[in-house]
Amino acid sequence: MRLYLKFVHILIKSVEFSDDEKKRKKIFNTAMALIAVFGIILPVSFFVGVVVYTITGGLTQLGGQEQGITLFLHLISAFSFVFGLNVIYNVFYFSADVESILPLPLKPYQIISAKFTAALISENIMQFMIVFAAIVGYIFAIGLPIWSWLVAILCMLTLPIIPMVYCGIIALVTMYFTHFIKNKDRVNKLTGVLTLLIILGIVLFCGNMSDFSTNSITQAIANDNSLLSVMNIILPHIRFIVSGVSGDIIGVVIYLAINIVALVVFLLLAELMYFKGIVGIGGSGSAKQHSVGFRKAVKGLKEKEVSLSYFKKELLILVRTPAYFMNCIVINLVWPILLYLVYALQGPDNFLGKFFKDLSNGNATAGLIFAFCASGISVLITSANSIASSSITREGSHFAFMKYIPIDFMTQINIKASVAILISGLGMIIYVIIAGILFSLNGMFVLFTCLISLFSVVSASYFGIYMDSINPKLVWDDEVNALRGNYNIFYNMALSILFVAVLCVIAYLLFSFVGVSEIMLEIGLMITLVIFCKISYLLCKTRATKNIYETVA
Repeated sequence: MRLYLKFVHILIKSVEFSDDEKKRKKIFNTAMALIAVFGIILPVSFFVGVVVYTITGGLTQLGGQEQGITLFLHLISAFSFVFGLNVIYNVFYFSADVESILPLPLKPYQIISAKFTAALISENIMQFMIVFAAIVGYIFAIGLPIWSWLVAILCMLTLPIIPMVYCGIIALVTMYFTHFIKNKDRVNKLTGVLTLLIILGIVLFCGNMSDFSTNSITQAIANDNSLLSVMNIILPHIRFIVSGVSGDIIGVVIYLAINIVALVVFLLLAELMYFKGIVGIGGSGSAKQHSVGFRKAVKGLKEKEVSLSYFKKELLILVRTPAYFMNCIVINLVWPILLYLVYALQGPDNFLGKFFKDLSNGNATAGLIFAFCASGISVLITSANSIASSSITREGSHFAFMKYIPIDFMTQINIKASVAILISGLGMIIYVIIAGILFSLNGMFVLFTCLISLFSVVSASYFGIYMDSINPKLVWDDEVNALRGNYNIFYNMALSILFVAVLCVIAYLLFSFVGVSEIMLEIGLMITLVIFCKISYLLCKTRATKNIYETVA
């Protein structure tokens, strides 16, 4: 047990910032962590708790008090599976520590158990809080005793085990029986396609719903148990932990038994399959492919303008690296689908339907909301795709390249920012133009909103690069770890959410209590964004360049 705990501790530390990186910006990391907790984790958890509380209250009147929390935990487990599959493949088979671990006198089940635990903890920290908040909402809605709180803590810590075990078993079996998949890029592409298909399936399923009011949700859950029946077969442990929270101690025992049996089966398969499955593992292609590619590249070398070559290098890394493509580029394509999902669930007669109707009719207030939404979404998407906020981290072991090439730091920052602006800004402008066509908006208003969106992207891009320059995570063994172990991305998102929230609150106060007109607020928003663009640019020019110079790879 001591060896196991030590091994898990080392694996978790390996994907975090190094001790030198933490010491370098200790105060900064502490401040950003507090902002992230109070700006993201706690608000999201509170929202989830309120939703579960409301739905449970409605279902209780219909005689199905456990169905709402059960469905919610099923959805959380489904997301754990979707986003955990790629992580499990990378942690088990493609991490840089594999070559160091295999020669050690460790059995396969010992290696896999430690790697599995480290992945479980690293990937589900925020999920732990969300699950706990959901169960707390359920407890308050039903009025359960102190015993339920203890079971809630147990559920919070153990709920992701079964979906992650499924991911582990799939990884072990596919790597044991196939040769095609023994390549990191192919795994990333396959898991990425699977993720998109599942998201598309959810959208199509929810698109058939006509209403998203609390009453309609509770009625749908109470009247149709077919989905729950299927999910209870796939994830049998959830219904027992829900009954355990409600006071059934037998349910808790069965829940624990299912988890233990799943882990035992998983570790037995690991003992039989892991070593054979790891033989012949490849990185991003065979040596022959790299050799041929290198010869062709050398043969076709042509002198090009320096900035253009650097821009092309940054863009191709994002496009050709599956982990970056899925996490940095695909999100720009997914969020409109999620917006459609919300609209489909809301239905044409609810908030979004009425808003779009007012927007089409030229309502000034709807136009103001549209402009602020365009700005807010632009900032949040630019932060969430992490193209800018991981631009220096992505250099990794090649960070010295930034220092020794004959291009000054600010020029490099401008090029990195231009890549983020191209991908994020171009997408946002296209979406704004499409919205303008769909809702027959005034051409000048569409142009003005495009400029607002563009300035939002520019400011968020430069600020993201500045944030990453403060304490870049340069020690990582694969591209997935470069993103999931980089707290700068999380901190940047927290500050972006705070920035958007402050803008919206100020605009609401000025509009509702001071009586400032819609057009003046839109002009004020544009001026604010231009000022923030200038501030972000100056931060990069004065501080980010200094941070890069002082950073030791």
